[in-house]
Amino acid sequence: MQDVIRKRFDLIVVGGGVGGVIAAVSAARHGLHVGLVNDRPGLGGNASSDIGVSIDGAICFNHFPNMREGGPLEELKEQIAALDPFQDCQQNSTAMFFFCEREKNLEVFNELHIVTAQHASGRVQSIAGHQASTELAFELSADQFVDATGDGCLAAWCACTYRMGRESRAEYDESLAPEQADNAIMGSSLLFRASDRGQPVDFVKPAWAYTYTRDEDLPYRLQMQRGPIRCGFWWLEYAGDGNNPIAEHEAIRRELLKVLYGVWAYLKNDPSRNMRTWALDSVTILPAKRESRRILGDYVLTQDDIVTSRPFDDAVAYGGWNIDVHVPGGFKAKGPPNVHAHFPWVFTIPLRCLYARDLENLWLVGRDTSVSHVALGATRLQGTIGATGHAVGVAAAWAQWAKLSTRETARQCIRGIQQDVLKDGSFIPGIRNEDPGDHARCATVTATSEKTLTLEPGGEYEPIGRGRAISFPLPGGRLDRLVIPLRNNEAKPVAVRLQVARAAHPNDFDPSSPVATLECSVAPGCQSIAWPCGIKQLDSPLCALFVTTAATVDWMEARDTPSGVFAGEFAPEHFANPDWPHVFMLTADGRPRPWVRKPHHRTASPANPHGRERKRCPMVMIEPSPRPYQAANVISGCSHANVLPDLWISDPSQPLPQAITLSWDKPQTLTSVQLVFDNDSDMNHPASAPVETLVKAYQVQAATADGMRTVVQVDDNRERFRVHTFEAVTTRAITICVEQVHANGREARLFEVRCY
Repeated sequence: MQDVIRKRFDLIVVGGGVGGVIAAVSAARHGLHVGLVNDRPGLGGNASSDIGVSIDGAICFNHFPNMREGGPLEELKEQIAALDPFQDCQQNSTAMFFFCEREKNLEVFNELHIVTAQHASGRVQSIAGHQASTELAFELSADQFVDATGDGCLAAWCACTYRMGRESRAEYDESLAPEQADNAIMGSSLLFRASDRGQPVDFVKPAWAYTYTRDEDLPYRLQMQRGPIRCGFWWLEYAGDGNNPIAEHEAIRRELLKVLYGVWAYLKNDPSRNMRTWALDSVTILPAKRESRRILGDYVLTQDDIVTSRPFDDAVAYGGWNIDVHVPGGFKAKGPPNVHAHFPWVFTIPLRCLYARDLENLWLVGRDTSVSHVALGATRLQGTIGATGHAVGVAAAWAQWAKLSTRETARQCIRGIQQDVLKDGSFIPGIRNEDPGDHARCATVTATSEKTLTLEPGGEYEPIGRGRAISFPLPGGRLDRLVIPLRNNEAKPVAVRLQVARAAHPNDFDPSSPVATLECSVAPGCQSIAWPCGIKQLDSPLCALFVTTAATVDWMEARDTPSGVFAGEFAPEHFANPDWPHVFMLTADGRPRPWVRKPHHRTASPANPHGRERKRCPMVMIEPSPRPYQAANVISGCSHANVLPDLWISDPSQPLPQAITLSWDKPQTLTSVQLVFDNDSDMNHPASAPVETLVKAYQVQAATADGMRTVVQVDDNRERFRVHTFEAVTTRAITICVEQVHANGREARLFEVRCY
């Protein structure tokens, strides 16, 4: 009989998906001895190289601008982008393997299939299983465990309470839930990759594949695809006849292969889709699951929590993907494949959702967390899972230090957990840096220059249509005058309405309660409308200007869209499209939102060379010119653009180098500096090559009794978050000197400076 290898850890993470990887790395970095158990050869779960789901999250294809997650997840995505510039998701597992490999406190067990779990006295004790690759048997014990299996296997083995299926509408008062509870779930999908081979390629449908002869054979699905595609399709989905993706795994795989090859044959051989030269490169053999068990914690996140952006005292992560609930039955259903229920702004996730209520030492990460079926539509995204993984890794470290249960840790240590999550470069809406050990918080900050918010005229005009808008930060709240360049294309004067309103966040375009209104007459031709609006105090983070008219009038475009500026338009059909009836907006007040923000994000892949181009916004001259990019922003406590830009930007008219200095009344002894740079978190993913907002070369200098001393020198930075340690230095001031910016950028940009 084979000997059993026994090992003990502080924390064991079961499940090597994105959430499990981030949880394990985070806990290891916070001093725990961690074992990461993965039942497959490659790390990543649904985002592994052999499945290839993209690591998307809160930004939701720019529905929530600048909301790409930071911290360890951003670090991982930067490494993936460097290996996989075309975002094919084929290098994800390699990147994750070496992301874990460099952590000395972390041991990874790939291909280790757990077959038993021991629990007693309200605690998980150990797990045991066999490693297929080595034929070794392991028994692993720990003080704490994380169930990141997706299916909630560890929690189920330990008799934790869980849900499968849909709650009734009345249980959590969720409008997207069915009237009666049932066992229906969102299904699993198979994905494929394809490419244009440059010459005709034949494809004969296998006899075992399903046959499709017209778009109506898969209604609402086949008609979504009108041309060649490199990868697809999320709607190749099935949950099994009994809605049990665990017991029916093999049947689900078989059905999905049949439909995938049948769909490919139909699309490939349809002349109208221009796919004559296209060929399949790969087809995943592992279905990517969306839903199975959801383990109950001390709180269940619901639709209302998401739609209202409910603030939680124990918030540790955030999400922003729309409530994307897929139809039961998957490809066999005849109706729309899903609903896209959007909501106004991002939501937070409380720590009480991230541990099992029935055990004292079991944390939860991934799609098995404590959320309703409806809420799972927004929390199941890989980026959101990664953000919760970071929080759980930090929380486990606090539990270990304090010798507390998961529940006690959430109650007694939440402020420290939140502060450590922020310190690692992540972002929690509503929570700011209050670290008493950060000397930067009591510094005086100055800079060689600061950019003012000035929009430069682009010269080109765009039609106002039924209405256009622009919002911008207004520190101090004072607005004396606006100048709006318009062009009347008609032969007679026309009426134009100008309105100024408050905006609570970038998606908040609502002129229904204006603070100022001007009805004006615009003569034929080009002219600038000067409006002395005289607003003394606008009690809102953002100021929104609306221009509406029934005539044919154009509004000049600005040359660029500055950070923190957003464009809007009157588009009442945006969330009420009869051709796509399952896309809509949910709001706390139930009112329709006819004004929407106009997306202007860029893409990162070299497959789209024009994706890096900056989009333009309407031109307006603002008096006095706002100053939202001040040097003091680097110690504001926020390391992420949210409602406001919250970063320092140097004056682009002054050449580099530019510098920012933190000074103190009394000498400080420092051994470390943390810096958060701007790598354009408005994109879905980090750029494959650094963009013109990211600082490339910089140095950190300390003022000592012997003069300025360089303690850090970096010549080719490619990361958003940098931690530099050095020999202790006693100083009254440090200076971060930005010498060069990538891609010929002309501005020095810095979100946060911390000093320890």
